[in-house]
Amino acid sequence: MSRLIFFVLVVTLQVCLTSSNPLPTSAPDDAGYLERAKQAYRDTKAKVLNVGSTVAGFAGMYYEEHLKPVTDPYVEWAKDRASSLWERVKNRVHTFRSTQDE
Repeated sequence: MSRLIFFVLVVTLQVCLTSSNPLPTSAPDDAGYLERAKQAYRDTKAKVLNVGSTVAGFAGMYYEEHLKPVTDPYVEWAKDRASSLWERVKNRVHTFRSTQDE
């Protein structure tokens, strides 16, 4: 699972770096630098959020189609084993209390 998250993170960073446009180098005045930087930040943030939601959708779809069918039987097995263990413990405690009362 950690390899999948690492892979998704690397792909997201690569897409963000290739899709972000650098600031224009020619500027008529110094007052516009800050505004252009703000706008570039907003544009890059919107692109990153868009790409992030797409990657999250693909990761969720991959989990639902490939990982969940494989892991669900193991999760159910573990739940069944834990509940049967709990039932055995409750029965032993009940019989232990019954013998202590006598």
